[in-house]
Amino acid sequence: MTEAAAAAAPGFAAPPLLATLDDPLELRAFTSFSADADGRRVAESALCLSGLHCGSCAGIIENALRQVPGVLWASVNGAAQRASVRWDVAATSASALVAAVQRAGYGAAPDTAAGARAQRLAERRSATWRLFVAAFCSMQIMMMAAPAYFAEAGELAPDLKQLLDWASWLLTLPVLWFSAAPFFTGAWRAARQGRIGLDAPVAIGVAVGFVASSGAAFDPGGLFGHDVYFDSITMFVAFLLGAAGWRWRPATARPSRWKPPSASCPPPCCGCAPTAAPRR
Repeated sequence: MTEAAAAAAPGFAAPPLLATLDDPLELRAFTSFSADADGRRVAESALCLSGLHCGSCAGIIENALRQVPGVLWASVNGAAQRASVRWDVAATSASALVAAVQRAGYGAAPDTAAGARAQRLAERRSATWRLFVAAFCSMQIMMMAAPAYFAEAGELAPDLKQLLDWASWLLTLPVLWFSAAPFFTGAWRAARQGRIGLDAPVAIGVAVGFVASSGAAFDPGGLFGHDVYFDSITMFVAFLLGAAGWRWRPATARPSRWKPPSASCPPPCCGCAPTAAPRR
């Protein structure tokens, strides 16, 4: 039996400091629970690693974790020095996982910041998609608006201009529904609290511009005239999203220098257990 397997074998007693990781309150900080298709209770833990120097180190740790009885799946990111382990709650424990990594010659500790990082990653991914949709649609709308800008009086047939306006209106819908959604939801939340935030003028301006342009696109001789501003609306949204992403990127890209005690990785290959104490 390997040392990693011995760490999770029945009768294995974790050292006192490692045993604190099995405390239910401490476990919730870096572990999520679910049930598989067979109704078995399964946990997925995030670990912070140390002592990795090359790509083979990640493979060694993965192999050590997979040899622990009860481990269903293990993945190690050597560049980020993080590990994600899916394990059977009835067959092993979090302390056995950390012990297996330490017996392999590496440091391991609970990664309590994994949830926050996952949330920031999801927010950045969503913001990137919003910016992509706004930028892509605004470029297409600008191409459709170009004939109206460069054509001489009478050169662009009215029916062709109206067809281009309808196409621009159609491409503006995903920008308002998806890309500009944070501005509308932010303005609505502020209004419910009796406040006017920075999202309010943006949402009002975009909404008014879209309504006026829609009226001009579908009824050129009506109240709103014949000029549409779909290109300006979508470019304005794309500019705001791009400026906001660039403004906050330096702050969100840098990881926090502060870590709670249970999230601090031990020194490489020191064999020390995490110093986390159970939360009472």
